[in-house]
Amino acid sequence: MAENTQNAEAFVGKVLEAATGMMTLRLCAIGDRLDLFTAIAEHGPLTSDELAQRTQLNERYLREWIYGITLAGFLDFDKQSRKVSMPEAHRAALVDVGGPLYQGGMFRMFNAILEPYEDLIRAFREGGGIDYARYGDDFWRGLEHNSCVRYKNLLVSKWLPEMPDVVAKLDAGGSFADFGCGAGRAVIELAQRFPNAKFHGFDLFPGNIDTAQQRAIDAGVDDRATFTLANFADGVDGHFDVVATFDVIHDMADPRAGMRVARNACKDDGIFVLMDIDCTEDPADNSGPFAVFKLGASLHFCMTTSLAQGGEGLGTVGLPEGKVREFSTAAGFSSVRRLPIQHPLNALYEIRP
Repeated sequence: MAENTQNAEAFVGKVLEAATGMMTLRLCAIGDRLDLFTAIAEHGPLTSDELAQRTQLNERYLREWIYGITLAGFLDFDKQSRKVSMPEAHRAALVDVGGPLYQGGMFRMFNAILEPYEDLIRAFREGGGIDYARYGDDFWRGLEHNSCVRYKNLLVSKWLPEMPDVVAKLDAGGSFADFGCGAGRAVIELAQRFPNAKFHGFDLFPGNIDTAQQRAIDAGVDDRATFTLANFADGVDGHFDVVATFDVIHDMADPRAGMRVARNACKDDGIFVLMDIDCTEDPADNSGPFAVFKLGASLHFCMTTSLAQGGEGLGTVGLPEGKVREFSTAAGFSSVRRLPIQHPLNALYEIRP
């Protein structure tokens, strides 16, 4: 009986730890959304009154937020001066947008992905899913920030060297198509690296296309990077030296059709670069710090948005290496090579006709 009591108490401690993490994430999302972390990093130490004057926000709310976020260990608080400050070691995660350690996108995305809660409960009871339109701007902005970190710090500098044939094609002035390009982060990073190549991004959300076009102009690559509003699942015109999908196939209503479109768009001597979620063949075998996140994200977005379209609902952990190979063969590709990258969320494949 004593052992059972100890186990029960230990489990309650685990529950409370999870609850604390959830509330801490919410406080972080507020700090990121209202630029509080930036204000404190650039102008701190600050009292709540000083922070209110600088941000034009309500002092009483800021004071309560400061107590919570400092007790969570994200900022420092001096009880004598009543001033909050940011440890230098925390700047990379909280302030340096686009840097390799930046977590602001995660704060926004994790917080916003939970918003259509009643829709999710209804889907549990009735089936179906949650439409893309139910997710607010914070979710899409957070998703884009996360993607920016990966493309800016990994795709060009660390992952491309593992694909010398891709590099050679783009150096020689080849064509590159990104299906499901979002706001164009990957296309723009690659266009800056390969000035001789032509880049094309396709996405089904008008806002993404508008943002991508403006970003291409700002980056000075709009003469080599074009963006088209299109649902690539319906097929696209043209054939390309390199075709890519980044975290897209597992989300699709018909992932097999997506692979076929990629094959049809890929020249016979071309290369399909597939980045998707790193996961195990059996979903129950996923482990590590991101395992719970992957399954939670599946319920709250990846699986449910596919089901909302009457789709297969593969989910976040629905495209392990075995399925990648199966779908590739069925689509008409002849070889699949998994690249030796180490990343907590993603696997990367070089697939050839």
